[in-house]
Amino acid sequence: MNLPKPVAATLAVTLVLTGAALTRWAQSDDALPAVTLFSAKNTLESRIQQLETTLDETLKIQSQLLELVNELSNRLDPNPGDAETRTVSVAPGDPAVQHDSAGRQQAEEHERRFQRMREHQIRRLTDAGLTPERAQYIVDRQERIQYEQMQLTYQFRFLNDKTSQQARELQQKIHTYSNPRRVFEQELSTREYEQYLSAMGSNTELHIGDLLEAAPAYEAGLRRGDKIIRYNNQRVFHMGDLRTQVYQVEPGKNVAVEIQRQGSSGSEIIYLPSGPLGIRG
Repeated sequence: MNLPKPVAATLAVTLVLTGAALTRWAQSDDALPAVTLFSAKNTLESRIQQLETTLDETLKIQSQLLELVNELSNRLDPNPGDAETRTVSVAPGDPAVQHDSAGRQQAEEHERRFQRMREHQIRRLTDAGLTPERAQYIVDRQERIQYEQMQLTYQFRFLNDKTSQQARELQQKIHTYSNPRRVFEQELSTREYEQYLSAMGSNTELHIGDLLEAAPAYEAGLRRGDKIIRYNNQRVFHMGDLRTQVYQVEPGKNVAVEIQRQGSSGSEIIYLPSGPLGIRG
């Protein structure tokens, strides 16, 4: 235990005085000379009694000494428990300071990278033709979509009945929100969505890459290089869009498909049976 200097000095003086008092007590008439404690004249019982008496007196003195030291410590340092909350000054080269400084630098660098990424996305959106305000909205909305997808997943996780209608609706929303492109397809205008896809480096037109012979698209006269613009009156930008629209039409229906033949500047409408078309983008 490290005592403050005033306490240590007082304790030293107290010990000196206590030693002197013990010496005086040992020399007084009330004390028993050490020579007689183990004298042959004394019986074993009397020697034990003398030893117990001496031990009792010693313990009393020790107890009084400890009380005195505690009282002096409290007077000189009344709030020892506050030591844990005191401000600790450390040298600049202290490892704790270096670790804290490195942590702050890492957090600041992460924030700078995040801001640069946002600025890069906004610049790409404006280069694609969106206004700065709409570009800012889309970037902010992307972050919100991720949060909403996590909320939907959390709700589904704690549903008691995962076969209920509510569970099926949540699964559909989770599928939509798992890809911001699906959400923007519903929320943005056709023109803005096309600009968004262009800025993200995604396809904005679905050109047929290959066809299966005897499949509906081939039988309808579609060929490699032709473009599918709309399926069932819904704009199609890529194969994912087409698959989504195909699965929404019941079997046995005829579906209007807007196409543009390769080398043609105009579009036309053809009708195909519902179901897979047999093409590859």
